[in-house]
Amino acid sequence: MRRRGFTLVEVLVALAILVVILGLATRYFTENAELARETQARSELQDRVRMVMQVVSGDLQMAGATYWNQGAENRGFTLPSGHVLEGIDGGPKDSIKISYVTSLRDSSQACRSVEYAFQGDTLLRSDVNATPTSGRDCLAPDPSFQPLADGIAALDIRYLCSNGQSGNTSDCGSDAYPRSAIVEVVGYSLSPMKVAGPQTITTVSGASFACPAGRGCYALRQEVLLPNLKPLPE
Repeated sequence: MRRRGFTLVEVLVALAILVVILGLATRYFTENAELARETQARSELQDRVRMVMQVVSGDLQMAGATYWNQGAENRGFTLPSGHVLEGIDGGPKDSIKISYVTSLRDSSQACRSVEYAFQGDTLLRSDVNATPTSGRDCLAPDPSFQPLADGIAALDIRYLCSNGQSGNTSDCGSDAYPRSAIVEVVGYSLSPMKVAGPQTITTVSGASFACPAGRGCYALRQEVLLPNLKPLPE
């Protein structure tokens, strides 16, 4: 008995079905890969903004601290006049100069001079030793900036003064001091995203700017207390 083979029509139909199945499978895996890429980009963006907020908030909370303690040893330092906290309004991109004493380092490196500045959308941070070789007077050395994070569209700070006033700089006048600071950090994804936005962002000081086209943006805002800036009773 002769065995009957596939006809040309049957072969073409089978090939067409196979092409459709392969196309659907390719589309499925492509969409999943794109979704995973965007999820990773969004997670990286949020982690980067949270890292900046954590570092900036930690420095602000330490502003004005003058005592170094390790075990039973305690030392008081004198911070450079006018450099304890200097917040400079730059629209959505503020600059900060902070001096403080930390017990996380030995006494020869306890005085820190920290500054923040922008180079384009890269946030720079300088953290240099401000302690002289002898004595307890902290110096104000020249900064040494290093990149902290790329893709930062805003570091905007609003200072709340002890007299109830607020402003975009840390200067509260002679009869008040900065009680706290509302810090807002805005970053954008370093790679394009299909689900982009928000298109326009208004920061804590009222500055508005557009999120880069085709990029995802993420904003984080929180109030930071400044406990070391309250003057000591005479």
